[in-house]
Amino acid sequence: GFEDRPGQRQMLSAVTAAFNDGGVSLVEAGTGTGKSLAYLLPAAAWAVRNGERAVVSTGTINLQEQLVGKDLPIVSSLMEEPISWALVKGRSNYVSIRRALLAADAQESLFDEDRGEELRGLIEWLDTTEDGSLSDLATVPSEDVWDEVRSDADICLRARCPHFQRCFYQRSRREAASANVLVVNHHLLFSDLSVRISTNNFKTGAVLPPYARLILDEAHNVEEAATSHLGVEVTRVGLFRTLSRLDRRGKGILTAVHGALLGRGDEGEAPRLLRRIEERIRPALEDVRARTSLLVEDLEPLAEPGTGPVRLGTERGPEPVTRLATRDRLDGLMAAMGKLEREVRHLREGIETQPELIDLLEDRSLDLQSVERRLAAGAHGVRQVLAPGPSEDGYDRWIEQRGKGRRTNLVLGAAPLEPGALLREALFEPLETVVLTSATLTTRGTFSFLRSRLGIGEGAGEPEAWEEEESEPLEIAELAIPSPFDYERQVIMAVPAGLGDAGGGNERFQRETASFVSSLAGITDGGIFVLFTSFRALRSVAAMLRESGVDGRWPLFVHGEGPRARLLDGFVDSGRGILLGTTSFWEGVDVPGDPLRGLLIQKLPFRVPTEPITAARMEALERQGLDPFQNFMLPHAALRLKQGFGRLIRSRDDRGAVILLDDRIVRKRYGRYLRDSLPEVSLVKGPWEEVAGRLRRFY
Repeated sequence: GFEDRPGQRQMLSAVTAAFNDGGVSLVEAGTGTGKSLAYLLPAAAWAVRNGERAVVSTGTINLQEQLVGKDLPIVSSLMEEPISWALVKGRSNYVSIRRALLAADAQESLFDEDRGEELRGLIEWLDTTEDGSLSDLATVPSEDVWDEVRSDADICLRARCPHFQRCFYQRSRREAASANVLVVNHHLLFSDLSVRISTNNFKTGAVLPPYARLILDEAHNVEEAATSHLGVEVTRVGLFRTLSRLDRRGKGILTAVHGALLGRGDEGEAPRLLRRIEERIRPALEDVRARTSLLVEDLEPLAEPGTGPVRLGTERGPEPVTRLATRDRLDGLMAAMGKLEREVRHLREGIETQPELIDLLEDRSLDLQSVERRLAAGAHGVRQVLAPGPSEDGYDRWIEQRGKGRRTNLVLGAAPLEPGALLREALFEPLETVVLTSATLTTRGTFSFLRSRLGIGEGAGEPEAWEEEESEPLEIAELAIPSPFDYERQVIMAVPAGLGDAGGGNERFQRETASFVSSLAGITDGGIFVLFTSFRALRSVAAMLRESGVDGRWPLFVHGEGPRARLLDGFVDSGRGILLGTTSFWEGVDVPGDPLRGLLIQKLPFRVPTEPITAARMEALERQGLDPFQNFMLPHAALRLKQGFGRLIRSRDDRGAVILLDDRIVRKRYGRYLRDSLPEVSLVKGPWEEVAGRLRRFY
């Protein structure tokens, strides 16, 4: 099945130069280039021949599994030298054997509901799993159980653990430490970067082993990944879960410690520590619970459930702590959390200073230390959002109520407004080689938008402060490789006229969308992806399709009604399905061949302007005298549209139609920008009757 791909060889040469010469390389490789092999071969060769580690970071699990399961074995077969690689997951993905056995033994004192059957299943799984991670579990465990059994740095005995050699997490880290190529995801990469920034450590190991050569695949997501993982998020549920680890209705760590100390009778320090638990820690714990509830009660009216985030400290947003009552409640909670943290620490130190107690309660001592750190992190997060210091001036902050009814959860969030400066300082400058690649890095044929957002070049939104820095200019190379596919022959793009307002997304537009899905399925006999920009629209159209009986003629697969992989497998196996998707289905989905022969995009994928980070970045551009629509919203929409468009044609033999129900792409002046960012294809526009006739002839 070999195909000679000139673009693949061109990319391989560019990545080879990046490893040999250093610097930052931007490589857009159109669908069908074969970019994975083009960057893996030079990365593996460099790592083996220079005794250096190369890291590959991806945005999706699908691509990680493809690299490890398919592409790296091919690379290994092509090289004379033996190479090794490892798929690296975050620590919280792994079960701790010691903690799982401990939880099973102490379940009655830890859980306020019977978790016996669930824990027995986990213990049996320990004897059969090779991987020991969540992805290997047939059934996802409940949150409170997983919280008690997952691997946790604060509760790890390391080499002193009796299960150290068998430990799934430690084994994965040993494999990573000796591997030539590490495959990680953006989440783990930026968790590692966050630790390095906070500790000013760019040379030795952190979350990941030390590395100097990095490939960022699916690099169009780098800014969002950095924004997410270099910020903070604190939730009401998360705070109360930390408190519940200590005690929930008489169950938890305190009860387990109390029971063990009671067994010591009047010996040594046991009576004093028992008094500390009852007279100091439990009252302090209840004080934090009460004060958390008071602060939450004060903040909830500022953000109505279902209305989205409310930004803080802006002209149109509140600054809660300017109210004396809120400030008092915040200060009271911070003081109470500090006191509880100190009391828990004193209990832990009291245990650790007594040899007879530490032998008995070493595991619970580690649990107490974990709670201390979570309390400190929670207090820091709440303060950063509600009362930030001068060092957090560059953060956007918000509050939001997610969920409905009793499941409503208050969320406090903060994220860096412009992560580009951080990325430049902590990633692009310290590393020897960084290659950023994706099928969608350019808009209208240039990399300027991406470079401006990532802090590696001239362009819209670049902070003036960067011009004053005395750091050496980065060496940046650019290469755009077009797709080898013949889009003008393989694809037709249709834009029906006379629909309802796509921007408004009202019920009429949803009914028209359902009607078009049904009509298109009649032309193609199914085999359609329908991409939405919101779950609300997706659910509305799904209900209308079922109401009209469409799901009786063609199998219907709806995002949110099952695991993504299962929906995709069902769609492919059916050969004539209709899949409704949003968010993750716009990218990272590969369905070559006949099962996917039509793509319907409901709306242009503009970001929601009221979303906190989006609004903040638009305001920042306005302050620089730049048009935020032209310099931020439009390029983002172009990249997203390009991603969605790329789902259809995955091989030279694929054919299909793209139907866009948002006629702003032909009606608005900015539509030309969006069309110029897509491959050149035949465009049909007009009344549906004419468009449908053209589609029938095409098919």
